[in-house]
Parts: sequence; structure tokens; C-alpha cells
Amino acid sequence: MKWHHVGIYVADMYAAEKFYQSMFHFQVEKRLTLDNEDITFLIHGNVRIELIQANDKVLVTNGSHMTWEIENMAEWMRKLRCKGLAPCEGPIRLKNGWKTVFYEGLNGEIIELIEL
Repeated sequence: MKWHHVGIYVADMYAAEKFYQSMFHFQVEKRLTLDNEDITFLIHGNVRIELIQANDKVLVTNGSHMTWEIENMAEWMRKLRCKGLAPCEGPIRLKNGWKTVFYEGLNGEIIELIEL
């Protein structure tokens, strides 16, 4: 088994796409409509995100988080700060030596960056 993608319900597809493109360098892989939902798949390397906007304007709140392993946390934090995104928690050094920091996405999703 291997990771494929995480799905995030969004209120504004355009704003969500731009957020992940500008903050984390994702690119649009595919757009489609399924039933009553507009869906955009974004990709960056081997990480894929599915953005879902319900056309009936029902917004499902996000109570989950996603984690991306990175190198050079200080550099990532600097770049995100320059783009106007501040951590909602951290950075924190865990007992096992990992370093982690949390950001909030446009739709309440939590984005964790972890440096091993």
C-alpha cells in the first residue's frame, strides 16, 4: 500500500488552488465534476491533494491534518512568513528529535511540516 492523496472540502476552489500553489508550489493535475462537486487534484512531486467544492454550497468542516516531510524547516518557515503565512503552533522539537510546525489552511485544514 502507498499514499495516494488527501481530500479537503473548500468553500472557494479558486482561492484554495491559489493558496496551495503560492504557499507550497503545487500545480493543477486535473479538474473534474463528479455528481454535485467540483474537484481539482493538485500535485507536487509525489504529494497529491484533492480539493472538493460542493455545488450545493454545503461546506464540510475539516477536522483533520496532513503532514509533509521537509528538509530545512527554517527555510520553509522563512519562505511562508514572507508570503504572509504564520504558524498556528510551533516550531516544536519532539522527544525523538523531529522538529514540527503547524499552519492553518484557508478551510480550517491543518498543514504540518516535519523535519526528521
